[in-house]
Parts: sequence; C-alpha cells; structure tokens
Amino acid sequence: MKLKGKSLCGLKKVAIKEHLDEIQLIVCKPKFICGKCARVAAHSGNLCRARKLTV
Repeated sequence: MKLKGKSLCGLKKVAIKEHLDEIQLIVCKPKFICGKCARVAAHSGNLCRARKLTV
C-alpha cells in the first residue's frame, strides 16, 4: 500500500492527521525500517531508505 506516492518519511504532521487510518495499515506488522529516520512499514516502498528488519 502506498500513501499517494509519498514515503512515510516525508509526511508532514497535517498529512499524518488526515491519513492516520491508512498509515496504521502501512505500519502494522513491519518488515522494514528506514535507515534515515527509523520509521517502520510492512513494505519497503513506504520508506525512503528501507532496510529489512532482522529480528
């Protein structure tokens, strides 16, 4: 699932408030972490510098 072509890393506070339900779906059961800001997501395409979680 992609949030209107943006990564979670670049979202502003207003966008987070407006799309919170969608964001919750993206971050549940994370498999990837951003190497820049440490946000997590289920799919690598939702992060700008995705790295696979190894735990």
